[in-house]
Amino acid sequence: MKRIHYFDLLRCTCFCFIIFYHLLFQLYLSGICPVERLNPLFSNSNMHLATLGVAVFFMLSGASLSYTAKENFSLAKYYKKRFLRILIPFYILYIVYFLFLLFQSHSVHNIFPEGIPAWRIVFTFLGMDSWVSMHGISTFSLTIGEWFLGCLILLYLIFPLLRFFMIKSEKFFFIIATGIYLIVLFHYDFSVPIHMNFFLKGYEFVIGMMIGYYHEKFNPKWIFLSLPVVIFFVLCPFALPISTGLKITILAVAFWISAACLEPVLEKGNGRFLRTISNYSYEVFLVHHIIIYFITPRAIPYMRGMVGVLGLFLVELLLMAVLGFLLKFISDQCIAALSNLTAVENKR
Repeated sequence: MKRIHYFDLLRCTCFCFIIFYHLLFQLYLSGICPVERLNPLFSNSNMHLATLGVAVFFMLSGASLSYTAKENFSLAKYYKKRFLRILIPFYILYIVYFLFLLFQSHSVHNIFPEGIPAWRIVFTFLGMDSWVSMHGISTFSLTIGEWFLGCLILLYLIFPLLRFFMIKSEKFFFIIATGIYLIVLFHYDFSVPIHMNFFLKGYEFVIGMMIGYYHEKFNPKWIFLSLPVVIFFVLCPFALPISTGLKITILAVAFWISAACLEPVLEKGNGRFLRTISNYSYEVFLVHHIIIYFITPRAIPYMRGMVGVLGLFLVELLLMAVLGFLLKFISDQCIAALSNLTAVENKR
């Protein structure tokens, strides 16, 4: 199947947005810089760099799955591949980070709150502990992958069902999805922030599915419509009188189309750089929070203005690259071993 180069571009861009935001926001949490000075670097009254990155990534997840599942879709192979690719790196990092915290604190009670029922470890096995914690339920979360990972895994679990209805009648499927989206959007009654809501992230996922299955390419002329929308959201001096959730969706779709229109240009290059970063993006995403949360507060005594901040960012980015590479290498070895084991078992 032909590789879609702008998928790689979007994946790299999304993770850069998210990591950049977390790098900056941790400066505020660590007392290095007031949030008022940081906010203009990643947000305004109409957009937020991290929520844009998350929204586009949910679209990208739906598009990638539906594009690769156009032909010869096997339910068993799908779930096996998703399990290995997503949960194995999560398990490895969770175990290593837990042992690290245990070595530091000398007690499990210093890592997790007391009184958590043992059965809730199942949320960790599913990779959803942080997402469940976001809804006020105590779990054994170490914040690896945060709410993002659990929400995405839920959508991966129901993807075959969504795909079935989409193929059955794409127009009816999209109308129903849009109806649910609008009801949730304009009658919002959830405790979680709107940009983390499962139904709204699910709608972005569905938009991506539709694009990946039916229309993965766009006429380059569309950029003359989409790019002005993106620029308007970034530069608009006043708050648009529409829902925050709707702003996120409109900007994410416009940003997607703008990137998609670059496909003819991207096809002319070899795409090796983007492909490499894209291949390691998930592992870097998993480790980046741990590195930022651990390094930034400890760097306070060495902060010397902007030079110190830039040096801190450089060190953290290098550590993300190294640990992301190691995590992927170890995960790939484990996945290969498990795949070989299953292949041997199937032959018996």
